[in-house]
Amino acid sequence: MRPSPANERGVALVSAIFLLVVLAALGAYMLTVSGVEQTTVNRSLISARTYYAARAGLEWGIHRTVAPPTEGTGECTISAPSFGLTGYGLDDIQVTVRCVSNLYTPGDNAYVYTITSTARHGTTGTVDYAERKLEATVCRSQNPGANRC
Repeated sequence: MRPSPANERGVALVSAIFLLVVLAALGAYMLTVSGVEQTTVNRSLISARTYYAARAGLEWGIHRTVAPPTEGTGECTISAPSFGLTGYGLDDIQVTVRCVSNLYTPGDNAYVYTITSTARHGTTGTVDYAERKLEATVCRSQNPGANRC
């Protein structure tokens, strides 16, 4: 014997509500995943920009160190140890360059320079904070013909 159609009326409504709940949960999950992915991409981009800002500071420091000094001393010739970069995506990055010089060979006036470049983005303790530090060692002789490094 077949059940009467009056007993089957609520089945379609229950199925439709169940399907709507499942689709809403799936949509909410997709929004969460895409938000996390966007945040991850933004943080990776900030990290890469900070790295390249530190690299630019290091190359600038090496250039200032290797360039002929105005005086005969082997002191570091970095005049502006901290600066901000300009350009798209680099406005919030602060770069600090430090240089330490040591006499390598006294007779030839060869000096070893340790250059450290630190780039920072954001405020310490916040989500968008990134810091990269790079260091290079350069040896330079003050005498034109001497290659003692």
